Amino acid sequence: MAIAGIVAGGTGSRMGGTVPKQFMELCGKPVIVRTIERFAVNRGIDAVVVGVNPDWYDHMLSLVGEYFPSGVYVTKGGADRSDTIVNIIRYASDVLGFADDEIILTHDAVRPFVTEKMISDSIEAMSCCEICTAAVGATDTMLISADGKTASEFPVRSTMYRVQTPQSFRMGQFVTMLGAVPQDRRSEITDACSVYHRLGIKVHIIQGSETNIKLTYPADFEAAKAFVRAQEDELSGE
Repeated sequence: MAIAGIVAGGTGSRMGGTVPKQFMELCGKPVIVRTIERFAVNRGIDAVVVGVNPDWYDHMLSLVGEYFPSGVYVTKGGADRSDTIVNIIRYASDVLGFADDEIILTHDAVRPFVTEKMISDSIEAMSCCEICTAAVGATDTMLISADGKTASEFPVRSTMYRVQTPQSFRMGQFVTMLGAVPQDRRSEITDACSVYHRLGIKVHIIQGSETNIKLTYPADFEAAKAFVRAQEDELSGE
């Protein structure tokens, strides 16, 4: 069995405005609804659990009631991304009865264009690895800067990848692994892969997609609107 854990605890400060970006309208429908839909219709997903900023918990409940008759649940997010994932796992275990060894696909609420293949590939990959992430190869030359002002290193581009989500792993194992990270090092953890990597576990890569964009800045929203319209035109045969 597998669940989707939608991480929606952010406040969207880089987007500007008073509404978190996951709740902003994208061509007539909230971004987070479009994201959830991608998982809710996938046959490999048994439930979707959304971890949301507590201030937006009631609003998220109303959206679930409006758009999803069953299979989608809401819990309150934590202080950071990792805490939100733990809260999602606890809800899936304590409320829905999922076992610790079940697979969870964690995904950014603001990546509404995840594909069916990426979801299915993630589930399949978990039959032979402990954690996997979607990623795409870098097309630009990359550099590393220690001070944010000058280049420290130019890594070989062919070895560089841009990390996306879903990121998938076993629910109970993640909680155990996170607990092994000293509290004073938690600030270094930016995603689930960071937890596993720092403890010496190999992170498997599944092919991501250039269209699996993360809506972070206003320009991202304009690109997303164009993509939705193109999809709608394609479906209508125009």
